[in-house]
Amino acid sequence: MFMERFGEVALSIHNLIPKVMMHHMITTLRLGPFADSLCKKPTTNLDELRQGVAKFVQMEELRDFQNHVRVDGGVEKKHNERE
Repeated sequence: MFMERFGEVALSIHNLIPKVMMHHMITTLRLGPFADSLCKKPTTNLDELRQGVAKFVQMEELRDFQNHVRVDGGVEKKHNERE
């Protein structure tokens, strides 16, 4: 995963300044809600960043699940209406 790799590289750099690390982390992210939230309210350490990542992953998984249920439910409803 991206976060694990970034953490490994960050830990391997001697005397890495946390602000520099966080700046580079933010600039490498794809544009989207997570990157937007980090720009609005930057995190100060990797633990906060990991917590934020976990929350956004959970939100995306929930959104995907709900979209999947809606699609499946809509398809099933159409089949029942035909019969």
